[in-house]
Amino acid sequence: MQTDEAGGSVQNEVSLPKKVAVVYSDVKREYFVNEEDYLTEEDADVYAGDVAQHISKMGIEVASFACDNQITDNLKKYAPDMALNLVDSIRGDTSLGSSVPGLFEVLHIPYTGAGVLGWSLGTNKFLMYQLMRSNGIPIPNHQLVSSSSDMIDPNLRYPLFPKLNIEHSSIGIANDSICENERELRAKLKDLIVKHKQPVLVDEFIAGIEVTSAVLDGLNTKVYTVQRKTGGETKDDVMTFDKKWRNWQNIGYEKFDAPGLREHVKKAFDVLKMSDYARIDVRIDHAGRFYFIDRRDRYGHRYE
Repeated sequence: MQTDEAGGSVQNEVSLPKKVAVVYSDVKREYFVNEEDYLTEEDADVYAGDVAQHISKMGIEVASFACDNQITDNLKKYAPDMALNLVDSIRGDTSLGSSVPGLFEVLHIPYTGAGVLGWSLGTNKFLMYQLMRSNGIPIPNHQLVSSSSDMIDPNLRYPLFPKLNIEHSSIGIANDSICENERELRAKLKDLIVKHKQPVLVDEFIAGIEVTSAVLDGLNTKVYTVQRKTGGETKDDVMTFDKKWRNWQNIGYEKFDAPGLREHVKKAFDVLKMSDYARIDVRIDHAGRFYFIDRRDRYGHRYE
């Protein structure tokens, strides 16, 4: 078995499908509790169309379908050889997304991305943290809170970094996300919980840099890591929502590597039951220590 510079293993080739369904989120403004959530998915149909166009150029028959109340009938009628799962939410609810791979399983349609278990894990950062820690993957010290008045673990050291437990895509991350004291933390917790109506994971903030690793687990399994250069709106190069979604043209990418990082990324990929492809975010402190902070295994967004 061969290896390549991205740490991948080259396997035997397989034949391409003849007929592919691209399935994407059915996006309507009324489905989402706030504008930020909606903004991350409003172009889901456009992105799916772009993907379908590339598939068509490979000589493969392809059709795109919104994951609405007609999706089962549409898939049965189209009868694809496989489905490309770009769905990120059902009626605006990310936690319902695990039903989509379940649907593919029921219909006996091979599909891309994580299965039901892997998808479900991806909607609970706290649970992901426990799985990674128990498998020797480094994570920040943290606490899950459901109310802005919850007692904060006195062992946590400021600055603290609260983030939504379910949502990804930098939703809720802003210039005030690095909290230097309890007053700032309480204010941020109240804002997140009231606005997004979900628990919040409070991390010890890891001063340093943030890198993101893309994993492609197919014929030629690879890990590519980059540091995203964001222009320094917040200290320590935090990827805020505005940077990612409103000012994405200003983001630069620089290839990054560090001893042991690739192996940790592959281990996290397996532990969290990801499949085919994923993105894993890591903070690296000034001493070069890794802290895994998030994963993303759904590419239904243009700027992710």
